[in-house]
Amino acid sequence: MAAKKLITARVLVACVIADHHFEPNALVKGDAELLKPLIDVGELSDDKAAIDYCSKELEVDTVDLNGIDEAVDSNPDDTDNKE
Repeated sequence: MAAKKLITARVLVACVIADHHFEPNALVKGDAELLKPLIDVGELSDDKAAIDYCSKELEVDTVDLNGIDEAVDSNPDDTDNKE
């Protein structure tokens, strides 16, 4: 089985991707199948200059969408019901 193609994109508008909220100028990395439709409607940009601007000038870390779900699954004690 071939590995899924991963792409990195800059968030252009506040949006929810894979049940996670992102603000403009965030960088996300994930399956092209998930991110490409958001690029097509203008919520994300895969423009290299835009990605470089966020990572180099704004020093934004890239959020790996595949890693988010794994991190949440690996810590079942982390709940929203904090006192």
